Amino acid sequence: MLGLFDLLDHQMNWPMWASIVFASMFVGVAVLWIVAGYYHIRYYVLRRHEPETWKCQPKRFLRPDQSREAALLSSFNLALGGFVSGNLVYAYLNGWKAPKLYMDVAEYGWVYTLFSTVLLFVLMDGLAYYAHRGFHLRPLFKRIHRHHHRYIATSPFVVVAMHPLELLGLQLATFLPLFVLPFHVVSVMVVLGYILVFNIIDHSGVRLVSRFPWQGPSMYHDDHHVHFHVNFGQHLMLWDRMHGTLRRKGRKYGIDTFGGRGSPTGGDGDDDFVDY
Repeated sequence: MLGLFDLLDHQMNWPMWASIVFASMFVGVAVLWIVAGYYHIRYYVLRRHEPETWKCQPKRFLRPDQSREAALLSSFNLALGGFVSGNLVYAYLNGWKAPKLYMDVAEYGWVYTLFSTVLLFVLMDGLAYYAHRGFHLRPLFKRIHRHHHRYIATSPFVVVAMHPLELLGLQLATFLPLFVLPFHVVSVMVVLGYILVFNIIDHSGVRLVSRFPWQGPSMYHDDHHVHFHVNFGQHLMLWDRMHGTLRRKGRKYGIDTFGGRGSPTGGDGDDDFVDY
């Protein structure tokens, strides 16, 4: 079993490396443009004249230059993330066994494979919550995460329109479980695909409610962009409920109100979570 530094001493198979890394970069960008493009055309082009019937923030749209910037930045960041992932895949296929992945279901059985797939989703979602909340600490927010919050009105291409350091930080956090517990390769691909697709949908700015009972509605994350330091969760609202950072009635939020719980307004219902 090779360690990472042992692998670096081996001769590189450049054609194999290039094909894996390019494929990894291409897939993420392609998913972005297919899914985001669909929602953009369906709503922002064909139904732009009636935003009150579908838009989370009917009176607020991104400027054309912001839309172009978001699309280019998200494309760049997904390519960057794909570059990192592609290198990890190449290293794994060439003997680096630090990621505890397996390809044969028989190695652990179907029960473990299915259970671990659900566990991986929950772990990645929880780690994304804590990493995201970390980026809302005052120093990190002002220097890094505020780039993403320039887009108060969300749109499908805003999904990873953020500082590249934030993208790499989130990627590192969500990949941690792969170095602790064994997961099937297909499970990892399915979970990462789900995360990307639903992150695009959650940033779409379109009022949508998922048929999956565990998936929060798009308004849940849209409110995060409107109110800033609240609703830090990615897909599950579990973590916000656990830590009291889900948006609550009778609380005041804003760009300078850190901590995730808002500030009191003196009104009734301070402890009531917004019913999404």
